[in-house]
Amino acid sequence: MTIRLHPATGTLLRLADVARGAAEADLVLTGGALVDVFTEELLEGWGLAVADGRVAFTGPDAEVSARAGASTERIELGGDLAAPGLIEGHTHLTRINLGDMADLQVSAGVTTTIVESLELAVVTGLEGARALLAAADGAAGRLLFTASGLVVCDPEHDARLDGENWPSLLDHPRIAGLGEVYWGDLLRGHRRSQALIHAALERGLPVEGHGAGARPAALNALAAHGIAADHESISPEDVLARRRIGLHAELRHGATRQDLPALAALWREQRIDGDGLSFVTDGLEPELAARRDSLNWVVEQAVELGLPLPRAVRMASLNVAERYGLGRWLGGLGPGMLADLVVLPRAGGFRPRLVLVEGRRPRASAPPEYPAWMLDTVHVTGLRPELLTSPGPGRWRAMQQVAPVVTREVESDGSGALVCTVVDRLGGGLRAARWSGGHHLGLGVAGHAPGRRPPRRPGGRRPPRPGPSRRRRGRGRRAGAGGVAGAGGRPLRHRAVRPRGRGGRRRRPGPDRARGPLAQPDPGAGDADDRVHPVPAHLGWWVPPASRRRSRGPGLDRRHRRQR
Repeated sequence: MTIRLHPATGTLLRLADVARGAAEADLVLTGGALVDVFTEELLEGWGLAVADGRVAFTGPDAEVSARAGASTERIELGGDLAAPGLIEGHTHLTRINLGDMADLQVSAGVTTTIVESLELAVVTGLEGARALLAAADGAAGRLLFTASGLVVCDPEHDARLDGENWPSLLDHPRIAGLGEVYWGDLLRGHRRSQALIHAALERGLPVEGHGAGARPAALNALAAHGIAADHESISPEDVLARRRIGLHAELRHGATRQDLPALAALWREQRIDGDGLSFVTDGLEPELAARRDSLNWVVEQAVELGLPLPRAVRMASLNVAERYGLGRWLGGLGPGMLADLVVLPRAGGFRPRLVLVEGRRPRASAPPEYPAWMLDTVHVTGLRPELLTSPGPGRWRAMQQVAPVVTREVESDGSGALVCTVVDRLGGGLRAARWSGGHHLGLGVAGHAPGRRPPRRPGGRRPPRPGPSRRRRGRGRRAGAGGVAGAGGRPLRHRAVRPRGRGGRRRRPGPDRARGPLAQPDPGAGDADDRVHPVPAHLGWWVPPASRRRSRGPGLDRRHRRQR
């Protein structure tokens, strides 16, 4: 382990002296009740004594008060509850400043936040990831990170990442483990992820999985690779499937999905206890964070759905710490543990009136500082204004954004929607589909599935074909085939390519198989060159049309979208 939370020898000796009444505490809290996450009890009339930023003693108020002296700070709970600070075990830093996020987390009672570094690492590389870790030194609370598994959609950028020594990042003192590794890529032999998993396990660090849609055989293979936890359960059966093979199941309720109502049957029907379970948000929208709705909000939702408060707090604190191997010193209010705690109103909810980190009120975060080059990573060439012009009313295939990374294909008349163009942020032209969001009415660019030849431009010439790459060809087969060239959202030419079957033979599309993932003929329409038929995309994966694929709602796109 690279994170060092154990106390020095001198601190251990002082804690022991306070515990046996031979020394005075720095701080005592009395006059309320203690939320005990070890026994899942609410201990009325209990308090605690703190020394050197750690819990030295817990017990009845009279015994706690006996460990106070003339210089001891006293906090009267007034009947309120003292509970461990919450620990966010898996979240993403998106659309919010690092310092602002840390301040809002602490104000919500989340004293430790473990952040997935994927988004920044794949853009800025190893040097940028180290700069992010350095910026966290001035943040409020305790910010830890998981090193990214570095599975990306763009094969060119994927190859670029191989040139850096990513396992060295696992030795940083803020790295708690290896972040989410996508099961499909791992089982197909993603070498960089395999090397990072090996390096993490050698260091005793846990590895996070991303098993969205994985069936039992794939889950078993994921666990056999050394994965310890997964946050993609969306039903009680998903949770049980993971727990039965020893995986830690993180119950998600945040910006991406809000699954607690579906998962509440686990405790309502007493199908499972709290062992091996924890709550995560998997990311928050800034407006939620600004309302102080973070992991504390998830605890509130769980209690409203019938989970007892002590167990809900345990699943958002001690269980998370134990999942990362930090449970001896973090996540509870036992002697020797870090004094990260909150004081909660007795009336209910999880809106702390006081937050302490290591026994002190945390200071506001210092503004994070990054190297200048990290603020100038987007280089777009050849983007014409007409590519962002709305094509006007009509029947359009559109992509509705249900959640930040969950989409649904719909038909739109074009009103009130956002037109997006996908470009190569590294300045390589308008070919690569790397990012898109909102409601997609059209692409004013030529797009094609990696590994498939794009359609001919008007005039008969094809764009340059990328160099040979087995990875590109593999991704092309998985994503489907086809292409479209467009301007101002209007397609100029469409070319459908039948996917290859075994032995390289082309398969005839069946009734449930899309002819091409980029654009499809509208039933009853005229020639493809004359139709207004835009191209939806999300994070580089193209969604087959509803006419060829039955919609199953937001969950449908787990198979077709590229998750975080």
